[in-house]
Amino acid sequence: MRAGFAPINSKEIYWFLVHYSSSIDKDIPTSPDLMLKEVTENLAKDFPSDFLTVAENLDLSTLSWAPLLFRAPWNVAFGPTQNGNVTVAGNAMHPMTPDLGQGGCSALEDAVILARCISQAQTPDEGIKRYVEERKWRVTWLVVGAWFSGWVQQGGGGDKEWWSKPAKWFRDHIFYKFVLPRIHNALWFDSGELTPVKQ
Repeated sequence: MRAGFAPINSKEIYWFLVHYSSSIDKDIPTSPDLMLKEVTENLAKDFPSDFLTVAENLDLSTLSWAPLLFRAPWNVAFGPTQNGNVTVAGNAMHPMTPDLGQGGCSALEDAVILARCISQAQTPDEGIKRYVEERKWRVTWLVVGAWFSGWVQQGGGGDKEWWSKPAKWFRDHIFYKFVLPRIHNALWFDSGELTPVKQ
């Protein structure tokens, strides 16, 4: 389980908690009171007091509980993402865990590249095909990187799995020093410029 918080401004704090789900999750999303109770009395009860203070002093109307969605990387790379002049972008194309903080960024990249590809193409179909070809490999690697980063940081799937101790050793001795910096370097991406449509 992982959790954290960060200030947004002088009056707001963003906080999160990531955990492996259980059957109780069916009841929680409908009630902010139950969400908070589950966090403070069960999931985060042994967390540092700073985290619990943040959680206990929130505006319940801002609380949400959502499953993290995962689309297998091979479905992103090889699955259907275009049908004529219809395509997908953002989470519809590449839902990913939040571990690299690239969901919104990649959706903005999609928007710029889709607009450029359509504006430079002879037909919408041609532009969308070019967009899909340009995006699919980058977003496939983002999905893989986010999932792998989360899996490693989560200890390889939790303490009940046989590989959790080797995964934690890998995380603490190799991942943070050597692997994560390379993943972060790959996040920098220049979407290029939007060019005006030729009249």
